[in-house]
Amino acid sequence: MKRILYLLSVALACWQCAQKASTSTAGFRANPLADSVHVYTLQPDESVPEKSEFVRDIVMGASLFSNNCGYKNLMNYARFQAKQSGANVIHFTEIKRPALGNGCYHISARLYKNDDAAQLGKLAGAQELANQSRLPKDADYAIVYFYRPKDFEGAAIGYNIKMDDQGTIGRASNGHQFQYKITSFGKHRFFGKTKKQDSVTLDIQKGQEYFVRCGVTKGNSISLPDMYVIENYVGIRELAEMQ
Repeated sequence: MKRILYLLSVALACWQCAQKASTSTAGFRANPLADSVHVYTLQPDESVPEKSEFVRDIVMGASLFSNNCGYKNLMNYARFQAKQSGANVIHFTEIKRPALGNGCYHISARLYKNDDAAQLGKLAGAQELANQSRLPKDADYAIVYFYRPKDFEGAAIGYNIKMDDQGTIGRASNGHQFQYKITSFGKHRFFGKTKKQDSVTLDIQKGQEYFVRCGVTKGNSISLPDMYVIENYVGIRELAEMQ
């Protein structure tokens, strides 16, 4: 029942973004993937593994009046569509930030099915290597990077980032970033709040790095926090682009 409610909530939230999806000749698959199946994501400049079978295209856009179309919701919806279509590889082909006056991302992706264990192992190994921590091997701490790419929508809206019940650790302002050094390991909840709240939970391990992409998404009357845990190598790249 919990899984059904989750899938319905994801579908409903993202339906408001007026997504469009065009299918290939392969069409939809009859058997969705199980929750336990890992779905790999690829950035626009990454190559799709060999022996990948194209399933379908998805284009997620929005009208001026759409809500719930921030980065997190669209990324989650892409994963939802992939699993429903029997695809275990998502190749994002275009990720466009919100235009002036429209707080919605525009994301295009191609979905693939790959059953070749060798190719998937190669992809997993490459991503694991790309995500390796850059901290010294003997580091007795971890670092969480919070960053917010510069966008027109909600530029004047900022929010404090808090951890558990320990108060504010930094602020998510438009076009800014900060890092939080932590020596308290285990699971911690980080959250931001305007009139509503969004959060991420990280299982902090010694010597590791974590990246949280912050932003805002459109609500009915205010820009709402939008927090998303992102792959290290993507976070490193986006942070560099902000310098």
